[in-house]
Amino acid sequence: PLEEIYAVVFMDAIHYHVRNEGRIVKRAVYIAIGIDMSGYKDVLGMYVGQNESAKFWLSILNGLKNRGVED
Repeated sequence: PLEEIYAVVFMDAIHYHVRNEGRIVKRAVYIAIGIDMSGYKDVLGMYVGQNESAKFWLSILNGLKNRGVED
């Protein structure tokens, strides 16, 4: 479980070229970092997806909510 409240949440994705079944393909690595009310940073999650999309971000935010983040 995560903290209920984070003062700031940073969300970003970076794109990498990786080898997959003998071919080079692009993958997006998503990361969510939160700063709690005491000022400490927490890595809330790192995820790998095919490419960056709003639908994937929504699934990440829903996952954070399911893990206890309320605000």
